[in-house]
Amino acid sequence: MDRKSPFDIMAQLGSLRRYARVLTRNDADVEDLVQDALLRAHERRDSFRKGGDLRLWLMSILHNAFIDGARARRAERQRETAAARLAPQAL
Repeated sequence: MDRKSPFDIMAQLGSLRRYARVLTRNDADVEDLVQDALLRAHERRDSFRKGGDLRLWLMSILHNAFIDGARARRAERQRETAAARLAPQAL
C-alpha cells in the first residue's frame, strides 16, 4: 500500500524551484532561496495545519523568504551608502 504523506515536501520541489526562479530571475539564487524556504518550513512544521494545502503553505514561506531577503539587501545598501557619505574623501 503506497500512501503519500500529507507532508510530502519532495513532491513540491519542482514547483518551489519554478516559483523561486520567477521571483529571483537568477538561476544562481534559486537553490539558495528554496533551501532557505525549506529550512523555515522545517523549523515551523508544527504550524502546518492538518489537512491544509502543503503547496500553498510552502509557496507562502518561499515568498516571505524572498521578501525578507530583498529587504535585508536594501537595508545593507542603505547602510553602505550612508557609510560611504560619512567616510573621509580620498585626497
